[in-house]
Amino acid sequence: MVHMSWLSTTGESIGLRLFEPRDIEQYREWLQPHQDWHLWDGPYFTKMTATEVDAACARLGASLADGSYAAARPVQRAVIATRGDAARVLGTVSWHWESQESDWRRMGITVYDPAVRGQGIGTAALAQWTDYLFATTDVVRLDYSTWSGNARMLAVGQRLGFTEEARFRDAREVRGTRYDSVVMGVLRREWQSSPG
Repeated sequence: MVHMSWLSTTGESIGLRLFEPRDIEQYREWLQPHQDWHLWDGPYFTKMTATEVDAACARLGASLADGSYAAARPVQRAVIATRGDAARVLGTVSWHWESQESDWRRMGITVYDPAVRGQGIGTAALAQWTDYLFATTDVVRLDYSTWSGNARMLAVGQRLGFTEEARFRDAREVRGTRYDSVVMGVLRREWQSSPG
């Protein structure tokens, strides 16, 4: 994975890297349904139960143990974490197929820790993840989906030069209010010609 490093306002070095076995217990805790990030990242989706969280962590642990996680190119999920022996998991980046037939990949990013939101970490992580996916695939485009009530996630895309490609009006219901579903995308040629 391409190196990424920046400093948060707390002075900790934070980076995007592959998952390690030591991350699993922190990851398990962040996936629990009481965590604050669920209010912002896909709050219209059903949260995993404790059993489903345990199963997801078991699958991750098994893929780390047998080497299949790190062997995948590109990896489907990476961790945003502080560096060093006492690394803290702060979030994740991911991708999934929107259409494998046309090599259309949809990205995701979640900053779990509310204490570090608003410090540019999500923007830096999504930029690095976009670089990584364009460098390790032949994909023509990348995008992500969010909702109109998540102003920070919309701003991340705008800062990085993504284009609002779709807006499905009143498609999401969050805490009793209707919001638009929004897709932000970027083409390889746009990303490669951007000054950032």
